[in-house]
Amino acid sequence: MTTSAATVSEFTHQLIQGIGVLERLGIIDFNGHFSVRLPDGRILINSGDSVRSALTPADFVTVGPDGELDPKQPRPPAELPLHLAVYKARPDVKSVVHGHPKWSTLLTSAGQPYEVMLAQGALLGDIPVFPSPRSVNNEEIAVQVAETLGEGKAALLRAHGSVVAADDVLEATVMAIYLELNAERQVLAAPLGGGYVFSEAETEGARKGLAKRGLFEKCWNYYIAKFDLG
Repeated sequence: MTTSAATVSEFTHQLIQGIGVLERLGIIDFNGHFSVRLPDGRILINSGDSVRSALTPADFVTVGPDGELDPKQPRPPAELPLHLAVYKARPDVKSVVHGHPKWSTLLTSAGQPYEVMLAQGALLGDIPVFPSPRSVNNEEIAVQVAETLGEGKAALLRAHGSVVAADDVLEATVMAIYLELNAERQVLAAPLGGGYVFSEAETEGARKGLAKRGLFEKCWNYYIAKFDLG
């Protein structure tokens, strides 16, 4: 299947919006990256040199599923292998985001497991932790991270950041937000003796009640409007 220029343009705009939201929320910083799997199997991702707070369509690069790259394009981020490994392991995944958020990274730095303290935080499921802060910049470590992620929606990299895998850019953005909001609540509650942790029944109830596309769109639209990224 051939991806039309219009389709690539549409995906690029979605990534500009998603990165824009996550950058303004402190989930993506100057080194974060966000990708989408195009209908023809190629990967669209922001370039390594792109300024995450001021992206344009020229800041994106397409690569083949095995990392094939047109040398005339900007260079991809050094951690491109992370995205390639997740897509190879997970045919169901259409978008991957890797950021360096403060709160969830603090959790892993302190050796604390992610616990559900926010209803939306239940949607991430069990979040495994990759035990090393190393850059995921080669195939060997990328495969290990993909194995840690497994069939889940997210994984945390100890003292490094987060990885979220989703059906599309909108869902990946929203899941990254939910993860960080929950982690923020967990970290801030710790000095007070800890926050209320949802029971298994409450967690399952939250998942059933909140895993709805309309609610994901509500979150997306809120931040798109808040940050004037339409």
